[in-house]
Amino acid sequence: MKWCGPLILAAMAVGCGVTVKDKGSDVNVSGVSLIYTDWVPPSDSNWDKDSAVIDLSRRDVLRSMAGLGVVTLTGGAGTLLGACTAARSGADVLAADPEIAALVDSIGGVDMHSHAAGAGGRPKPTYDLAERMRTGRMTAVCLEHSSDAPVIRREPDNRIRTVRQPEPGELWRHTQRRLAWFDDLVTEQGFRRALRPGDLEAAHRDRTPTLVQAIEGCQFLEGKLERIAEVYRRGVRHLQLVHFFRSDMGDNQTEPADQGGLTPFGRDAITECNRLGVVIDVAHATMKLVEAAAKASKTPLILSHTAVVEGQPAAFSRRISREHARLVVSTGGVVGVWGNPSTLRSLGDYVDAVARAVDAAGAEHVGLGTDNSGFGATPAVWDDYRDFPVVVRLMRKRFVPDEIRKIAGGNYLRVFNLSVRTS
Repeated sequence: MKWCGPLILAAMAVGCGVTVKDKGSDVNVSGVSLIYTDWVPPSDSNWDKDSAVIDLSRRDVLRSMAGLGVVTLTGGAGTLLGACTAARSGADVLAADPEIAALVDSIGGVDMHSHAAGAGGRPKPTYDLAERMRTGRMTAVCLEHSSDAPVIRREPDNRIRTVRQPEPGELWRHTQRRLAWFDDLVTEQGFRRALRPGDLEAAHRDRTPTLVQAIEGCQFLEGKLERIAEVYRRGVRHLQLVHFFRSDMGDNQTEPADQGGLTPFGRDAITECNRLGVVIDVAHATMKLVEAAAKASKTPLILSHTAVVEGQPAAFSRRISREHARLVVSTGGVVGVWGNPSTLRSLGDYVDAVARAVDAAGAEHVGLGTDNSGFGATPAVWDDYRDFPVVVRLMRKRFVPDEIRKIAGGNYLRVFNLSVRTS
């Protein structure tokens, strides 16, 4: 929880729930009166900008007061003066709430789409990703580079566009360099790779940070289907068919659709993924491509990172309709919810987006696909796996434990086991 700015608070009998009115007015905490002079919405609270209600527990309030370092209690009243509290971390949640800690331990947590620690293009990892996963008790991350990265750029309007055509072989050479980066990451940080059915269960049992190595966009194929087998031998078990650069696999959401959805080459690639044992990801694909992929694939589809909206999304939007989501559901697949900072302000907002996806697709067909480090200079609203317990705690307000176990990793685990091969 982050409370910053000058604060003057007077507390009376701490309860649960906080209602915030306008700046300068009283804040009621079920009997607690908090008067403030400046306030920033807590980043990990369930902050509703329309009703101006923060959903904080009694423990949240007490820890915030204690964090100011100047709490005195006299006859049940607390008076405090100060500036900012430290953020309430995942470690804080684990230490303070045994019920949530036990729930976190029962979850094989998986992020279905991530570019964390510089996976997208940095020459060296930018931090110890494995240690962050251990601290947050996350099991696995589908970590990937984008195969079209050399020819796309984020423009000042925050849209990603193709800026040039690749040189012959350029995207394949780029992918080979990134595969070597992943090899080094596994060695240096002590990761496992998930390669076969049961590997994710074993990683959860052993508390060993694990990678599902993935590639975003199959532009690296450059018309050569045999390269799927090559990246498979290098440890890749999750392939996203299309990305931003126009692909011979089919149409993507952010360019004019002129290939009729899935191309014959795209259909052949799906067949090869089914044969080898590779998870098929239809993120960024048009609804027409997803419809054809659902018919072509023998295994469930993943749509790893998006947001589900009411009605039809705007032209060239990366969001999807409820009908689009249900196409993925029809295969037994999973729709992942991203942490897009342009539409979400907090972890509470992120969990709200998960709840909207569950309303459209069902708890058996939704997962976490943060797109960590995929939004340019602005971080995803959930960009640190040490905060996984915070996310679980917020989810507990919306879902029962069995639903959380499915959404936070179990659904992806099911599709992974159905997709990959034992040999």
